[in-house]
Amino acid sequence: MRYPFVLLYVNGTLLEPREPFAAVYARVLSDLGWSRPVEILAAGLRASWERMDAVVPPGEDRYAHFPGGESEYWLRFAAGAIEHAGGDPGLAGAALEPLREAFRDPGAWRVYPDAAPALEDLRAAGARLAVVSNWDSRLPALLSRLGLAEYFDAVVVSHLAGVEKPSPGIFRKALDELEAGAGEALHVGDVVDLDIAGARSAGIDAVLVDRRGRHADRADRIDDLAVLAAIAR
Repeated sequence: MRYPFVLLYVNGTLLEPREPFAAVYARVLSDLGWSRPVEILAAGLRASWERMDAVVPPGEDRYAHFPGGESEYWLRFAAGAIEHAGGDPGLAGAALEPLREAFRDPGAWRVYPDAAPALEDLRAAGARLAVVSNWDSRLPALLSRLGLAEYFDAVVVSHLAGVEKPSPGIFRKALDELEAGAGEALHVGDVVDLDIAGARSAGIDAVLVDRRGRHADRADRIDDLAVLAAIAR
């Protein structure tokens, strides 16, 4: 095989949320007595994500950046989104656990129909697979509950690895767990700056999953995972 080891991102590559994140926030916050339109909350979520990105240096594990770990990270994130949407940021304390539980629920996610067949084809061809993902500690359990964990020889999660994309360190962690060389591996993800640039900084070839056709001019793009086994061969 050209690539006997294949690394894959999760959100946008293997699965996606069944509804916008803002819709989940709207439902949870409404249950707590505060309602805002989904589009207003969506703007708040984007603003809070940008604010948190400005605080946490690229490549650093964002979920370990604050003394309270991932709970404090998500508390600050939710408080920022609520405040930007015109609410009391103190509401985030009551919303935190219901929000975390909502996204922990496998029913909140949809596995792309091409994902499992592509993973099966790769395994049948002899490839060993790993997840490489910027995610918190909930990811391994979520993958298991979605029936995806069985395909992977390693699941490298940024919060558990202590480093996140685009740092080459998280990709090297996956290579170490697979006992693979960089030249033997292919990374597959949907974010140019994190997945493609990050993998290549570790000496790993990469392809971009472009499900929404946003990068039609790139030669390294694929529409979905159906052709992945052919590329690996």
